[in-house]
Amino acid sequence: MEQDICDVTLWLREKYRLSRIYVCVDRHYTHMGREMADVTVMMSPRHPDPLTPAARDAFHALGYGIENTGADTYGHQFCDGHHSRHETIQAYARIEIALRVWRSS
Repeated sequence: MEQDICDVTLWLREKYRLSRIYVCVDRHYTHMGREMADVTVMMSPRHPDPLTPAARDAFHALGYGIENTGADTYGHQFCDGHHSRHETIQAYARIEIALRVWRSS
């Protein structure tokens, strides 16, 4: 999951030409594998960003289910953003391909 969070973060930064964003993933304590409770993109400390739907689509395209049942959640670790240009290009391509496949099915 850590790699997927970083790839989605890098994809958003590259696609929308942003320098600093955080992709916040919440999971229920009972979640395993590709399950999560919520995804929120933050650009400032207090306000969710309108890019949140794009991040949700990217996680769906990667095979994640997103469902908040109202049970207790915990926040998964953020992507630190310290990646090479090569890693950014790889992440961007990976997410774009996953989205194309997901949207065509």
